[in-house]
Amino acid sequence: MKEQTFEEILNGIPIESEKALLEINDRVFIKEPIVEIKNKTTPEAFTIFIGCQTIGCWQSDGWDSGIFGNFPEIVLYIPEAMKTLQFENIAKLVEEVIHSFPEGTDFTKRDQAYCDVSNFLGGHDRFIKEKQKFEKYSPDEKSQIREKYRNAVEKLEKETEFFFGYDFAPEGGWGNIIEFLKNNLNAKIWE
Repeated sequence: MKEQTFEEILNGIPIESEKALLEINDRVFIKEPIVEIKNKTTPEAFTIFIGCQTIGCWQSDGWDSGIFGNFPEIVLYIPEAMKTLQFENIAKLVEEVIHSFPEGTDFTKRDQAYCDVSNFLGGHDRFIKEKQKFEKYSPDEKSQIREKYRNAVEKLEKETEFFFGYDFAPEGGWGNIIEFLKNNLNAKIWE
């Protein structure tokens, strides 16, 4: 079977709708690590996927628990997708949050090591399994790292509310992704 374009996949679905985005997103989502999804999809499909995941997770639980807490696998791909979708300031602020994490943080999977980092940033030391990773920091350094993270997330939340918030942005933030889809109707999903 011939690989279909977005336009062919959306046959009959109004392009200017969340339903169109969800149709593309659902076709991209495969039960494989995010790096495999990136390697198998076109840049256009991956941008739509990351954009949908980001806005959806943010609208559900925000940046701290929704994205950085529960879906770290997409974090390193968000800045590029946000830039492509014309959310340059959000991309910059996501990068600031990423740089506020302790050095060596692995965003590729939500495993115990990542949960320890998340608990460290949240000040939940009693839940950290491998405490020795954080013993290299003095109490003052720990406070500074946590404050830098909280401040960066707070700035990102304020900026995001304007673009993705239900009460602020047209189409609840989906407008930029819809426009990107409209401009790339001849693109395909798979490489």
